[in-house]
Amino acid sequence: MYNSSEIVRHRHPNLVTNKVLFVIVISVSIPSVFINLFATYRLHSNTKLSVFAFRCILHVSLLTTCICVPCFAMELYFNSHFPSSLQLCKIWLIVDYSSVVCLALLVCWASIQRHILIFGPMHIKKLQSTLKFKLMPIIFAFAFPLIWYSVLISTCTYEAVDVDNFRCRPCFEDEKTVFLIDILFSLLLPLSITTVATFLLLIRIIRLRFRLFRSNVKKWRRCKRLTRQMILFSFIYLVGLMPYVLTNLNSLYNFWPRINDFSYIQIANTFTYVPCCFSSFLSIYAFPEIWKRRRNRGHQRSVRRNQKCEETSLTSPSTFVGTKTPSEA
Repeated sequence: MYNSSEIVRHRHPNLVTNKVLFVIVISVSIPSVFINLFATYRLHSNTKLSVFAFRCILHVSLLTTCICVPCFAMELYFNSHFPSSLQLCKIWLIVDYSSVVCLALLVCWASIQRHILIFGPMHIKKLQSTLKFKLMPIIFAFAFPLIWYSVLISTCTYEAVDVDNFRCRPCFEDEKTVFLIDILFSLLLPLSITTVATFLLLIRIIRLRFRLFRSNVKKWRRCKRLTRQMILFSFIYLVGLMPYVLTNLNSLYNFWPRINDFSYIQIANTFTYVPCCFSSFLSIYAFPEIWKRRRNRGHQRSVRRNQKCEETSLTSPSTFVGTKTPSEA
């Protein structure tokens, strides 16, 4: 079905553009890895349902930044030439495309979950906290893109081309029907749901503000924090994925021939790494508990245990039997 090669000849890559993009990618990705590790470490003990989806987002972002970004930076450094084996190219493409769609699905699920956590009835909130309902969306977000892109990329046939004149690119992007289906169900649908859900959440939270004005300030602060987190993460995913969707659709259907230049497409491809790299930067702002000093839970448990032992010894019957008043003596 897919008879075009995954390794195709490039169209006049711009050396200056690739070098500038290489410097930007390296400058952003390296700090992002360290900040992601710090945020993941500080949030790993947070068992709140509102944080669970974003912890998964940080894990996938770290995987993408450590595996896919170096391969893309290597391609930029060699001016869009991929100086490695076809097998490594296939692995990179599968992990790269799967992680981008996985992040889009996780953000989509988080935008829906915010409505449940803020406005849902109590029995629905309790149902969401169970292990089954926590894992089902996560498993789907991981399994669906991995299976889908493994099938698409593994069915590509490869032509023998000069190693100095090719770049790593999936062949299904040359098939209009397949690529359109992939764009619609893997990116456009999750992004549309995320946008609509976040916009409706903003409207509902503004209405809630008028109802809770000067009353129940604690609940309002919690709702505002959950909404701010969702708006920030939704925004970076729209910024990162919409240029890629628009430029690739334009390259297939030629709506605007002027932006079919290779430099624009390469810039749009670079933008797909904005979500994974900037998720860590946003997390340290969106989750203030990252900066709070962690308490020694072991010490707290031992203090509570000692207090309980003291209370038990003071209230036990043997204490009163063994104690005599001065009059009895």
